Amino acid sequence: MTNILDRFDQFLKINLNHKENDVPLFEMFQEFTKLKWNKDNTLLVNPDAIPEKAAQFLKIMDESENTVLKWFVVNRQVGLSDPNFQRAINQYKSRFLYTNLSNLKLDLGIVDYLQRINTNQLQLRLPQPKPIISMHTARLMRELYILKRNKATKYKLKSDTEQVKNILKIWFEQNYTLNGEGIGYARRQLLEEANDFLVSKFGDCKIVYCHDPAWVWLMQEVIKTNDKGQRGMYLRLPIWKKGQNGKAILNKRKNISTAGEFTLEKRQKQRLQHRKPNKRERDAARKARAKKQKMATETL
Repeated sequence: MTNILDRFDQFLKINLNHKENDVPLFEMFQEFTKLKWNKDNTLLVNPDAIPEKAAQFLKIMDESENTVLKWFVVNRQVGLSDPNFQRAINQYKSRFLYTNLSNLKLDLGIVDYLQRINTNQLQLRLPQPKPIISMHTARLMRELYILKRNKATKYKLKSDTEQVKNILKIWFEQNYTLNGEGIGYARRQLLEEANDFLVSKFGDCKIVYCHDPAWVWLMQEVIKTNDKGQRGMYLRLPIWKKGQNGKAILNKRKNISTAGEFTLEKRQKQRLQHRKPNKRERDAARKARAKKQKMATETL
């Protein structure tokens, strides 16, 4: 089996020997290299006075971006994969000072132009990928078609974000309310419950996060909470769960921090959960009672 440089040499010979109006491609490139450039090498000095062969070379470069050149042989047709094609180009440039085609020396810049044509032709020749449709999706498509025919309704598939927005809004309005009293609802708990609902209904293919556009929309438009600033990011949400009677259920604080109405006794009751306190917890309670007794004595 030939190595990648032999195959790359075959790629060069086939494409450079192609003729347009009895003029091979390498002659067009030779004429193009004689043109003078400005000091920055960004523009031609006389772009209006381009010789015919050089103009023909530029025309081929322009056509390669939008038209399939049937005569051009891409790298995959000579047995070079895309990584091996790039590897062959790197080796060719590091090994030679010029291209040698039938004892004709060409500037190595032709390799860059052929690489550009090769990339354009691959993009044009490769077929567009078709979406994968499962049997369940096919059944849904047929059901939508029947529904449209029977009900004479117009439907249009929305984006994933718009679909999740509507689903979250319906779920929120069925299970939560903005009319309540007491402490608000924990943000993390609401996010976990939303994801539990989405996974139970639609599988784990769609899970929302705190920075998801659909979740941000729910916070701002439905719950009316602005989280753009740092100030309100960690506050509880002004929402409550609905009971069977449709009224709000009071939220209970599940943490054991010193915030709110929790005294030491209430924190211990929440933490212990009907078990006996350990040595460290008993010592903390003893110190708290001693501190409380001392403050009461000083006030007298």
